[in-house]
Amino acid sequence: MLPEIKKGQLLKVKAPPYYEKEYVYEVSGAGGKVIRANLHHSPKVKKSWTLEELEILFDMGIITLMDEKQQ
Repeated sequence: MLPEIKKGQLLKVKAPPYYEKEYVYEVSGAGGKVIRANLHHSPKVKKSWTLEELEILFDMGIITLMDEKQQ
């Protein structure tokens, strides 16, 4: 199940190919069918996922929500 995602939330994303490096993305748009995010402190780097893709990535543990303590 997909957690509620709002604009401004931080996502921790594991990067391929070995999924050892983690990057922090800030959600820039969370309305509709696509979630858009910018690399934290680097707005030129952008990513977007459909809700179906995002749900699979959350289930696999590749993307997680960051809480206030991790910031």
